[in-house]
Amino acid sequence: MATNISICSAALLQLGKAPIASFTEATDASRLCSNLYPQERDAILREFPWNCARARAILSPSSTVPAFGFTAQFPLPADFLRLVAIGDRPIDSDNAQNFKIEGKNILASGTALKIEYVYRAPESVWDSKLVELMTARLLWKLAYPITQSTSLRDELKGEYADLARVARNVDSQENPSPMLGDDSPLIMGRY
Repeated sequence: MATNISICSAALLQLGKAPIASFTEATDASRLCSNLYPQERDAILREFPWNCARARAILSPSSTVPAFGFTAQFPLPADFLRLVAIGDRPIDSDNAQNFKIEGKNILASGTALKIEYVYRAPESVWDSKLVELMTARLLWKLAYPITQSTSLRDELKGEYADLARVARNVDSQENPSPMLGDDSPLIMGRY
């Protein structure tokens, strides 16, 4: 089972450094990891809607109403990183519900809002490909501060990009392809 420490330690070991036992150790490696890890974790989770980091929620509106354009304002969950769908419609579909994210709220119309979103999932629920990808990302990000080698950093960045394509492809294959509805532009174009 992966943890933030095990992922950081795996990256450090690949750079020829000793693993860490916690982010509070008085070592340069621990300080680097404790500063880099939270930001890089959120970035990697936000960049792609990983299956292992998806959650659903039914949001209730706050008492504050938007000044115009929508009838309600819904506070985002505390662990929210990226919106995937409202109800059963992906946000990038042609028939997605009208909404707008402003600050820590979703503006929409209605009395409740069903959302699917990417959350700050604990490493213990991550897919093995996501763990491997996060390790590669930290390896790339730690390479220059630890080794002072720009060529190694650049090489590791390329390896990360290649691994990211594979991991996203594998993750995407675990869900069925969306069905085209009768109102799809591809279907409508035939008539």
